Amino acid sequence: MLKRIPKSDISIRPFKAYKEWSFSGSAATAEPRISLLEANENSSTLSGLYPQNSIYGQLRAQFYNDSGDNPFTRTGQKSSRYTTAKLSKERFLSGSAKVISIPQIYVGEGIKKGSVILTDNSGISSEFAYTDDSFGNLQDYRDQINLSKVDIQNSTINFDDLSEYAYSASLIPYQVEPFGTFDIQNNILSMSYNGTIYGLNLVSMDINSGIVIAENIPFLPQESQGIKIGNVFYNQGLIVLTRDSAAKLQNDWDLNFKSTKTIYEHEYLLIANDDEFNVSQNPTAVVEIGKQTEFITGSDGKVQKATTTPGVKYIKRLTTLENGDTLDYRFSGSVGTTKAGFEHFDVSGSVDSTGSFLAPFITTIGLYDDDCQLVAIAKLPQPIKSMPDLTVNFIVRFDT
Repeated sequence: MLKRIPKSDISIRPFKAYKEWSFSGSAATAEPRISLLEANENSSTLSGLYPQNSIYGQLRAQFYNDSGDNPFTRTGQKSSRYTTAKLSKERFLSGSAKVISIPQIYVGEGIKKGSVILTDNSGISSEFAYTDDSFGNLQDYRDQINLSKVDIQNSTINFDDLSEYAYSASLIPYQVEPFGTFDIQNNILSMSYNGTIYGLNLVSMDINSGIVIAENIPFLPQESQGIKIGNVFYNQGLIVLTRDSAAKLQNDWDLNFKSTKTIYEHEYLLIANDDEFNVSQNPTAVVEIGKQTEFITGSDGKVQKATTTPGVKYIKRLTTLENGDTLDYRFSGSVGTTKAGFEHFDVSGSVDSTGSFLAPFITTIGLYDDDCQLVAIAKLPQPIKSMPDLTVNFIVRFDT
């Protein structure tokens, strides 16, 4: 027994699933599953199987044309912000770069935005973790400012952020809980900006160049937070280090990210009305009237039984057993010694208090395509009785 499912009873909902991957490598050789390539516009030395200037040209042509600011020609993700400051640009390509190429089998439909963590061991005691900001920018978690003036006598400090926006703050040279003191030796810098005191943990401070790198400067705008050192191209599975790349990933490094796979949840509402799927498919419950057969001798000399006139199938009503007793299907089995048939529910239902009326149990549901090919089978946890006076609904769910 088959029934077509209306389109209104079919729901297909996509959702994204993620798998986390971890890789380790070095600047010389990475794990066989990923590659670390060098790109340089002035060098034809091979990096892997490709010349470095060829890799550089491909990067520049595909990802860094017009600095990635043209929405009609750029490839990959980009935020809606625009800045003319070189250090704050989301797309910046110097004369060299390093490229981590991840095979598509590990990327799936794309790297999940915001999931990339690249740890650079750098061959020293400390580790530097670079993360992506969900807009395709690989950045150092540390903030950079450029000092223009430090006046210890008047306790003032002037500096610019990566967007070249100027700031003027007051130094806190004495103990202010809980931030500490202005102590270069212990990497502590406390300042007051717009009436709020900030305690900064310094990573480095170069008096000659005026470059100060701190772990976090909360009042900087988003486009100036973190040092953008490269880009992540999620769909292509590429991680590109474009700023000061020669000093990065020189030794061991670790890469963590999540791949993306779209899974579709199929949901089918199956409705068995009170006049459907309530007749047994057991051949012993059906009698075929008018069927005629005869024996035919084939060309190979074999005699075969063939149906010459098909009959009409009916539900059995009266059956005479071998001992001469009559089996009457018109009444319920709980009434006397007679049995009831599928078509006599209205007669037996009023007197059948135990619900033992002869009715089929649904145990398995099959889903077929338009060519009547079986594509899915659903097993019920327990058999469901299909009664002639009740509509039964089933919901079948599976993922692909």
